[in-house]
Amino acid sequence: MHRTFISCFVLLIGFAMTTANAQSAHQPFGHIQTVKPYVALTFDDGPDDKNVIKLLELFKQEGVKATFYVLGKNVKKFPQITKRMAAEGHEVGNHSNTHANLPKCESVEKVREEIVTNQTIITDTIGITPVTFRAPYLAHDEKVWTILDELKLPSINASKYTSDWDKNKDAAYILEKATENIKAGDVILMHSWRDETLQVMPEMIKRIKAAGLEMVTVKTLLESAKK
Repeated sequence: MHRTFISCFVLLIGFAMTTANAQSAHQPFGHIQTVKPYVALTFDDGPDDKNVIKLLELFKQEGVKATFYVLGKNVKKFPQITKRMAAEGHEVGNHSNTHANLPKCESVEKVREEIVTNQTIITDTIGITPVTFRAPYLAHDEKVWTILDELKLPSINASKYTSDWDKNKDAAYILEKATENIKAGDVILMHSWRDETLQVMPEMIKRIKAAGLEMVTVKTLLESAKK
C-alpha cells in the first residue's frame, strides 16, 4: 500500500513537471540570441496614411528594414501602403484583426477569428503570409497559444520597450529606452502612430548604426538565430 502511494505520488510529480515544461515552451520571443550584429525595429497598430509613409521614406534613405505588426482593419483601409511596406523589403506581421485583448475573448474560436482573419487579409493584400505575430497588449493565454501552434506562428514581444503608447512619455524618453545599452538580438517595440517616435527615428538609427548594429526584420533576426 505504501509502495502504491509512492508510485502514484511519483506519477503525479512527473505529470506536473511535464505540464510545466509544456507551458514553459509557450513563451513569446523577447531578446533573440544571434551571432549576427542584428537588431529589429518593430511598429504596432498600423498601417496609417501619415507616419508610416514618412517612416518608409526614412528607412529607404538609411538602408533600414523594419517589421510592422499591422491590424487587419487598417490593412483594409490602406492596402496600398501595406503593399509598399512589403515591396520595399519590410516585414508585415500579424497583430490581430481588431486589436482585441485575446485572453478576454470568450472562446478559442473568437481568438482564431481575430488571428486567422488578419492572416487572410494580409495574404490577400500583399501576396505574402505573415510568419510572425505580436499579441495586442502582449497578452497570451492557452487559447492564443492553441491558435499560434496551429498556424506555427512565433509570438514576438520585445527586449526594449519604449512605452511610446503612453503620451506622458516624451521623445527623449522614447529615444533613450530604445537605444540605451543596445546589443545584437534586441527587439525594439514602438508604435507607428506616435509622432514623437517618428521625430526621434533619425537619431535612433544614427545611434544604432554607431553601435555597429544593422536593423533587419524580425524574420531575418530569427533566421540568424538558427545558424
